[in-house]
Amino acid sequence: MDAPRLLEHLARAMGVEGLAFNADGCACLMFDGRIALNLESDPVAGRLHLYVELGSLPSRGREAVYRALLEGNLFGAQTGEATLAVDAAKDAVVLCRTLWAEEVSATAFNEIVQAMVGCANVWQQALAEGTLGGNAQAPGSVVAAEALEPWRRADRGGMIQV
Repeated sequence: MDAPRLLEHLARAMGVEGLAFNADGCACLMFDGRIALNLESDPVAGRLHLYVELGSLPSRGREAVYRALLEGNLFGAQTGEATLAVDAAKDAVVLCRTLWAEEVSATAFNEIVQAMVGCANVWQQALAEGTLGGNAQAPGSVVAAEALEPWRRADRGGMIQV
């Protein structure tokens, strides 16, 4: 399925009318007034990029924050297969994921979005509260099981789940 159709199915499932990519191939969904899920379609490459800016890096204690982010990335276990990164231009932490649009079903895409928003919520809160770094553990250890459950059930792109 291509990116515009995935977005159309997601909008329908969410009960949102008129949601579509703009002329630049971008769309943005706001959850709870604070989680902005950005979607960027690259039709030539067949990719769909999803990302959430989680917040600014702290001015102090960055090494510990970087460590927490790297620990959270390990095998995607605390990010629902998304990746935590740093946008150097904005000095911000970003949760991002790239999909091959043609290989994702509408149902799997909806579940991926749900899991990504759930993970973004946990990481954004930990970053805002300053609980990343020092002796604090990566917040993935407290990611609610229900936030990742749709990801665990998602279409795994031809992989066998046991």
